[in-house]
Formats: sequence, structure tokens, C-alpha cells
Amino acid sequence: MAAPASHRPGGRDGPQTQRDAMILFFDLDLKQIDRDSRNYSWPRPSDCGRCGHPKVWGHGFVTMIIEGFAKALEMRRYRCPMCGRLIRLRPTEYFPRHQTDKATIRRTLVHRLENNRWPMGCFTSRARHWLCALKRNVVAILGLPGLDDLMTAFDLLVSMGRVPVRRTI
Repeated sequence: MAAPASHRPGGRDGPQTQRDAMILFFDLDLKQIDRDSRNYSWPRPSDCGRCGHPKVWGHGFVTMIIEGFAKALEMRRYRCPMCGRLIRLRPTEYFPRHQTDKATIRRTLVHRLENNRWPMGCFTSRARHWLCALKRNVVAILGLPGLDDLMTAFDLLVSMGRVPVRRTI
């Protein structure tokens, strides 16, 4: 006999999907995590963002590739015992789904726009994606057809809570 829907992992709607995971941003010391992630003093979310349950359980670690580190870092993960939601921790200085920190992305784009070439040592294929995505987001969200001041638009999108270099709008 199948378990009732409310007792299946992932809650009422069936198996947990990646879209059901919640990402919470914290100030994390990535160098210390690189040295010994298991003994790092991980912050614990105060409650589940979906159902409000006041306690979440540790649910192991998941690897995350961060530019500048030789190996993938192990990041702490939590699970809500009531609704089954997964909660992943992420450093505040990174956009969701990006391996490069916000300041480096901005600095790279500024260099390209001012000098008409990419800075030495940057991954140009990745940086071209950032520039293309920024232009698309500026036109789609801000409606600026001229694209005169992309970096002001970058800062405005960030202040709006948007990821300016996200490929999807």
C-alpha cells in the first residue's frame, strides 16, 4: 500500500524537485570552508521558509563549484521535517547559479566597457554571457533601448533584487 501523499518525501506533491529547494544567503568564510567544511560553524536557518516550522534538520552537504578554488566546496544543507523542503546555504557575495562573485562580475564588465577588451585572466566565454545577459535584462526590465550606461543599469537591477547577468528574464 502506498504511503499517503502527505508522508511522501517532498511533501504533498510527490518527490522533491530542484525547484522545491530554497537557497538562503549567509556571510560565509569560503577559505575556512575550503580548509574544513565539516567543522565549520554553519549558520542554521531560524525556520522553514515554506511552512514556518521552527526547526530544520541538518541534511548533509552538497558540493558547489566556486571560481578561485581548486576543488568544489562542500556547503551545508538542511531539510524541514514537516514539509520536506530542502534548504541550501550560499554566500551572500554570489548571485544564484553563478560561480563568480558579484564584485568580480561587475569589475570584469566595467573593464570591457571602458577598454573594449576583456581583462587578462578572465574566462571570456563566461564574461560574454554576462554582457549579453546584462543587455537583454536592461532592455526587457528597464526598457532602455539605447543601453547608454550599462553599469548604472547593472546597479539598478541589483538594487531591485534582480540578477543582472541572468540568462533568463
